[in-house]
Amino acid sequence: MKAFIGISLVMLIIIGSWFFLYQSVKNQTEEYVENLNRLLRTLEDEQWKTASGQFSQIHDSWKETRDKWTIFLHHHEIDNIDLSMARTTQYIETQNKPLSLAEIEALKQLFYIVRENEALTLTNIL
Repeated sequence: MKAFIGISLVMLIIIGSWFFLYQSVKNQTEEYVENLNRLLRTLEDEQWKTASGQFSQIHDSWKETRDKWTIFLHHHEIDNIDLSMARTTQYIETQNKPLSLAEIEALKQLFYIVRENEALTLTNIL
């Protein structure tokens, strides 16, 4: 009976921790997607200087988030976001509108993938 209670308690702690982590990742990814959507609108208007400043803020924020996520998340997804951030930086600096817009959409998709991979679903549990 003690073993059952102990195992149940451990399972509750694991599931509770996973839920807390998911909520944190969900909130952060939603914030990044919202900021990237604002950046898209700025780029569509070809306001390159403003877009560069906006992306710089997103990139700085990502550096802080990245340090936290590396503890809990797969490094593959984090590396993909890093690569996409680097490409986006170059596309904005060279004022390449089509590639900038495409890479920002890819970056948004990468954040969606991270959120889905951390969701508390049967697929992720198994």
